[in-house]
Amino acid sequence: MRKVLILALLMMLLCMSSLFAKEQDSYLHAYCLSYPHTVYQGAKAPLEWKGSDWAKAGAVVVTASALYIWDEELRDFYQRNRTAQMDNIMTGFKQFGEGKYMIPAIGLTVLSGYLADSEQTIDTGMLCVKSFVLSQAVTQTLKLVTQRQRPSADNGKELWNKTGLYKKRDSFPSGHTTLVWSLAPILASQYQESSWVAPAVYTIATLTSLSRLNDNRHWSSDVFVGAVIGYVSAKLVLSDTPRLTISPNPQLQGISFDYRF
Repeated sequence: MRKVLILALLMMLLCMSSLFAKEQDSYLHAYCLSYPHTVYQGAKAPLEWKGSDWAKAGAVVVTASALYIWDEELRDFYQRNRTAQMDNIMTGFKQFGEGKYMIPAIGLTVLSGYLADSEQTIDTGMLCVKSFVLSQAVTQTLKLVTQRQRPSADNGKELWNKTGLYKKRDSFPSGHTTLVWSLAPILASQYQESSWVAPAVYTIATLTSLSRLNDNRHWSSDVFVGAVIGYVSAKLVLSDTPRLTISPNPQLQGISFDYRF
């Protein structure tokens, strides 16, 4: 996933440099600056939480803790009820969490929006890039720090259960789940006028998450925390990113790009 994260950054720079450099550097500047600004907003958010916000955070902690306690029992339950038919279904949905497929799809979204002069499509692609990068930065950092082994290793569910740092101890949280949940809220928000989009993308996100449990690739707590990271990242990105607008520009004999918060 580290290679995927680097690829995402390269694609982001490539897309933006080709689309915006000639028309308006101000959007590129504002968009790039929004990354550290969003990180800052997320870090300071707890200082501004009210009672309901703390209740939600508490519910997340309690749920994650309960899943951690029951991780092994839940893993055994999934594997006892695993079937060949379910494997085939989950194999299809697993692809929505694969960076090697989803990152090119995001890049093509930006490019197709540019070619079709669709501000909504370009804006959606740029939001997805940012949400992916920020959420994966959190997930990959936690993977390295927690050093949790995958359930398929049969070495227990504990965090930090060995000494040293190893790349293969990367179970917590689920990267596939983080990815799909970092995109679903953005698509649901950007295309909320279509009543089918939100149910479709959240169903895909849920089934992609379940595929990690069915395939014995992650513990339940890995998947839950990955979904929370992706969802929260997407919501932060939607509320703290300059938005792109496109309008005809006779002076450029084409279109011009502008941005708004």
